[in-house]
Amino acid sequence: MSAEHFFKSNRRDILRLLAALPAGALLAGCPKLFRREPLPVCPNSPDVSLLNGPLTIDAHCHVFNGTDLQIKEFFSRVAARQSGALGAGVKVLGSVLQNLAWSFAPSGDTEIAELRDLSAALRTCTEREHTARVSSLRQAGYTRGREQLQAAVARSSEFQTLQEKRRLGALELDFDPETMSKVEAIRFIEELPPDVETYRAAKANKSLSTMALSGRSIQGLIDFVLQNFQYRYVSIHDYLRTYNQKGVRVVDLMLPSMVDYDFWLAKGRGTLTPLRTQVELMQQMTIITGGRVHGFVPFDPLRQIAYDLKLTRDDSYGLVTKAIDKMGCIGVKLYPPMGFAPLGNRGLDTKSGTPFWERDWLPDWTSRPDLGARLDDAMSKMLGWCEANDVPVMAHTNISNGVIRDFENLAGAEYWEIALKAYPKLRVSFGHFGDTSPVEDGLERARAFKALMSTKDAAPGIHAYADAGYFVEVLGKEPALLTNLRQLYEDTVPAGRAPLASRFMYGTDWEMTLTEGGISGYLNDFVRLFDELEAGPAIRQQGLTGLSDRFFGNTGIGWMLSMRSITFQSQTGRQSSMQGD
Repeated sequence: MSAEHFFKSNRRDILRLLAALPAGALLAGCPKLFRREPLPVCPNSPDVSLLNGPLTIDAHCHVFNGTDLQIKEFFSRVAARQSGALGAGVKVLGSVLQNLAWSFAPSGDTEIAELRDLSAALRTCTEREHTARVSSLRQAGYTRGREQLQAAVARSSEFQTLQEKRRLGALELDFDPETMSKVEAIRFIEELPPDVETYRAAKANKSLSTMALSGRSIQGLIDFVLQNFQYRYVSIHDYLRTYNQKGVRVVDLMLPSMVDYDFWLAKGRGTLTPLRTQVELMQQMTIITGGRVHGFVPFDPLRQIAYDLKLTRDDSYGLVTKAIDKMGCIGVKLYPPMGFAPLGNRGLDTKSGTPFWERDWLPDWTSRPDLGARLDDAMSKMLGWCEANDVPVMAHTNISNGVIRDFENLAGAEYWEIALKAYPKLRVSFGHFGDTSPVEDGLERARAFKALMSTKDAAPGIHAYADAGYFVEVLGKEPALLTNLRQLYEDTVPAGRAPLASRFMYGTDWEMTLTEGGISGYLNDFVRLFDELEAGPAIRQQGLTGLSDRFFGNTGIGWMLSMRSITFQSQTGRQSSMQGD
């Protein structure tokens, strides 16, 4: 029986396979262990379990905190040059972000120790204990983040100068629009209420649609900062609190991706929580959430080259294969816009003829003439292993989030065409479907990736997929996004090419979407959009049914095609705790 057929079993069977935690504990936790504890969750609580509901998989999300990222460099080198709310927010809050003390966020080692304690405590931890402690713990986490933001304003000479001008009676008319946005940011941070629930209520009652981009981006970026001072396990709960609809739809499986920017943004300097520790932590979260969370571990070909040249002790390939074979991760995360193509790096050069990777923010040794060939060799080793072992790959394919445009372009479809010709059976999701703003930018990039999806067994792209991560246009431009997606679904499919209905998956890109402000409607809006999409006459004439079920769950199962969750269960001696009968 093929694995694809195996995963077409009913929803209860699928959920049993995802469960891995003994003692009937599912997404629960002792409040005493966390700064900000989510609402009480019991093993079969409808808050997290809906066995007869629609299967929902988030194929593209994140649960990192500020110690997992090269976060200052990411803000200054990458985020500040992006369009939209993220770029606008970073431009306004740049000096505050650079003054934040990210070391106050929980380290990976700290959280691993607490999760191990939690695993044992879950057997005696009661809902009454949750209820008694939840308010104070949520408050403590919020207070820490609020204090750090206000302290960062105090440390920013730029913002202190603006503060002084305000104290001396400067009027708003005295400031240009950019400076006025910074004044608004100061006011926003100063006025963060002491009580977390007051803050959440005020945020929920605010109509973001009437706010200017600067206002939305300030609020969104502050949400993102506060989240990045939390435990990752708490972020999982906060995600569920944001999207789950009790008795209607709950997210059954989260597939959070880790990232590795060390060599691309910090010349190899490690993060406060090293990547190996992040993988260990993800393993613990897989266990403690009953298999509701399975991670994608990042592969960085530049780190691999550094290892091969004996410039670092960290073997990227070795870490990835161990994480997937033995530690509960089920896939590989690739981030090409950092500066590498999936394949096709050989021969890349600048218009001036200088070495393509000779950049002042990269290690000196990246100027060597064989770097492109070495990148291809490293990628070939990783992609070949993934193809041979049916390991899914999640790749960032939006032309964004690089330091320069030349690097961002390496995420394009033309390079994935090269990779799929070399590894035709590779299981890959084109994260963001080539462009997170199809309404604003058009469908050219999405169609380029769609053209790589094949139905022929021996053809490149037989297992090529795409996801809707960071499709935030669903929140404010849903009618236009519906029109665009309808075009993609109704496009004539050439012989041998796959219809989008069988290859498009749900994804949020949470936590990154927090920067947009007001993202709680993301899941609901996509549900409504697909109901409307399936009701279209052209879709009905094509006989395309079950589009929503495919998008939110079934297609994701086909992409993963992974028994690794089950293998991890048997290796750890875990048995399903989910009540399916």
